This record gives sequence, structure tokens and C-alpha cells, in this order.
Amino acid sequence: MRPGRVVGLCGAALLAVFAGPAGAAGQETDAPAPGTREWSFPVGERMEYSVNWGRLRLGEGSLEVEAIDTIGGHPGYRIALEMWGGPPFYRVEDRQVSWIRPAEPLTSLGFEQRLREGSYHRDTRYLFDLEAGTYDRLDVRDGEWRPREGETAVPVPAGALDDLSYLYLARLLPLEIGKRYEFDRYFKESGNPVVIEVLRREEIRVPAGTFQTLVLRPIIRTGGVFGDGGEAELYVTDDDRRAIVRLKTSMKVGSGNMFLTRYEPGDGALIPLAEPERAVLGTTDGGDDGP
Repeated sequence: MRPGRVVGLCGAALLAVFAGPAGAAGQETDAPAPGTREWSFPVGERMEYSVNWGRLRLGEGSLEVEAIDTIGGHPGYRIALEMWGGPPFYRVEDRQVSWIRPAEPLTSLGFEQRLREGSYHRDTRYLFDLEAGTYDRLDVRDGEWRPREGETAVPVPAGALDDLSYLYLARLLPLEIGKRYEFDRYFKESGNPVVIEVLRREEIRVPAGTFQTLVLRPIIRTGGVFGDGGEAELYVTDDDRRAIVRLKTSMKVGSGNMFLTRYEPGDGALIPLAEPERAVLGTTDGGDDGP
């Protein structure tokens, strides 16, 4: 395995827990799961992590509700997952952003990844047209965002979700012990279904403290991070915050962990759910209107 690649694996693992990677069988879209709670993560909520492979600390990461932006006329939360680390000669920087419309059904408005892994760079953006029920993919080529041939006006299911927005949907589920939740809402048909099993309650200690948690198991058919016999467990706090405390992955090449080092609950804006399309918008960084 290349130096620094394990940092990327741990970062991808956090996303892949609730995203349907390529290779799974597609199914028809179902209605949103009953019992999903209303959005409760204000601007400023931030979780910080250490990234380990075995006993070796490889990097750091964060997951944050950054701002409220308007995308295609719809207000949404801008969520960012960032990972950085690796040895000095092989640095990994990965920023992934999702714009999420919190109205029922929870829906993705856009998704973007800016990846720097050694000498490798990739910038990718997906924009969702809720009225048309399609997405367009754009890549940076020659310094400009350009549509990718064959991936424009691609149909998506109602309430389509990207990688990060699936993660936040999971945090809004009832998460009853022994229950299994299945969804067919990943925006690429090949990524469905996504299954989440709620295994048990467990008290665990991480750098941020000791927490009572719910332990979740994702079931994903993939040839990627969890292909090749890999397994994963996600630990979230057993309270309304559903903070992500630990991610544990086990693969033939070793095991990785992300441990919560700091949690900030946030005290910023929330989009009024009663009238989501007419909310007064603002941002935390000077007026970025999204992708």
C-alpha cells in the first residue's frame, strides 16, 4: 500500500459507511423511512478526529456544518468533511462538501470533492436539479469547471442523496437496537441499496471523553474500502446529537480507526422547516452561494 494511502482509506471509510459505492445492485426508490427526526444540527456543529492505522497515528479530520447557502433557489446546509495527514513526502488532503436541503424528504443539492494525494489531484462536482430530477457532473480541466461527457441530465431518484448527506440522514434515524434500515436513494443507481444495522449499545472512551454509544454496521457491496473482506462499525452517541465518536474498519491489510478528539455543538442558524423555501439565508464566511 502506498505511503499515506491509509489516511485516504480512513477518510473514504467515513463516507462509505452510508454511501452506496459502485457495484451494488439497484432497486426502485422507496418513500422516506418513517420516524426520521427533523434536522437538529445547527451551523457551527463540528467534530474533530484523529486518524489511526493500527497503533500509528496518520492524520486528522473534521466534520462540520459550515454555513447556510442557496443552491438552485433552495436553501441548504453546507457540510464539509476534511482529512489531512500522511508522511511529509506524501501528503493527503481531502475536502468533501455536501449541500443538504433539510425539508422532507432530506435531499442533496450538490456534492463536491477536492482531493490532493501526493502528486495526484482531482476536483469533482455534482449539481442536482430538484425540479428536473437529474444531476450534472463537472470536473476541473485546464483550470475551469467543465461538464463531464456522458454525465449531464442523469436521472436520480426522488430525495436523492450523496455520500455526506446519507451520513446525516443516518443521524436522524430512530436507530432502535436490532433494527435494520434499508434505502434506495443514493443518487447513482449502482449504489443502491444502502443498509444500516443497529447492533448494540456500548460505552467507549476516546480522546474527547467517555460516551454511551449506539454501534451501527453498514452493509455495502463494493470492491473498494469494504470489499475484500472488510468490515466496519460506526459508534454514535446515544442521545439526540448522534455525534460520531468512532469509526472502526477492519481489512486484510490492517485496521483503521477514527477517534473523536473534540466536539462543538454549534450555536448558529437553523433553516425554518415550516417554510424551507422562503428562509432568509446567510453564510458564515462572507456570502459564498455554493457551487
